[in-house]
Amino acid sequence: MSALLIIAGTDSSGGAGLTRDIAAATAMAQLLPPFAQRSPALRPVVTAITVQTDTALEEIRPTPPETIQSQIRAAAATGPISAVKIGMVGSAMAAKAIAKALAHSVPETCPVVLDPVLRSSSGGQLMQVADLKPLIARATLITPNLQEAAQLAPSASNRQPDSPEASGIALQARQLQEAGADAVLIKGGHGGGAISVDQLFFGDTHVRYDRPRLQRGRRGTGCTLATAIAVQLMAGQNLDQACAHAGDYVHEWLKEVAA
Repeated sequence: MSALLIIAGTDSSGGAGLTRDIAAATAMAQLLPPFAQRSPALRPVVTAITVQTDTALEEIRPTPPETIQSQIRAAAATGPISAVKIGMVGSAMAAKAIAKALAHSVPETCPVVLDPVLRSSSGGQLMQVADLKPLIARATLITPNLQEAAQLAPSASNRQPDSPEASGIALQARQLQEAGADAVLIKGGHGGGAISVDQLFFGDTHVRYDRPRLQRGRRGTGCTLATAIAVQLMAGQNLDQACAHAGDYVHEWLKEVAA
């Protein structure tokens, strides 16, 4: 059976983190084509325990890096890992520990989806930009929102494009690819206008996903999308298809509270 390794923190409110990842993976598996519709084994790795509500981050208790590595080793020893989703990391030492453990325990061909969680949606700083460098270098896909992309690629954000096609977002994506990520999906949910635009960059390819902007958001959206993409990749979908199907799923999930 295929297995999804989920590396993230806990959220006592249940709105994000590992709880949301597991729910998203289970739901996404039920929407796969019949030939691929098998619920993946879910192997969670806890990077931190957070104390938070829907509106406030009160406390973070990081997991020791050596314990994170041990969890990854044990998960891989249980059986082959088909995909990896990384959410909240917690510290620079944890990021290095995760990168090292993946190098030893997960095949290089295994897709890794990195949701670069810098702040919690309930408020509070969780991670510094520089701390994520080892994981960006390992990522098959990194999924920042507009604010995270600007923080992760500040020099690109401040550059003037040398052509109309070289938008600030394209330059940010290019910088993240130069940092090692194979592909970048910059999410437009925090932008303005009637249409929310997610933009995928891989190689020289650029794909837009346009969806009507909804009036209400929901905590755990980033967790949900990254996990859904990872499940799609496990099922053999290509990157474009995985991002499209996962984005459509998240849009429908958001509509449940936007109506």
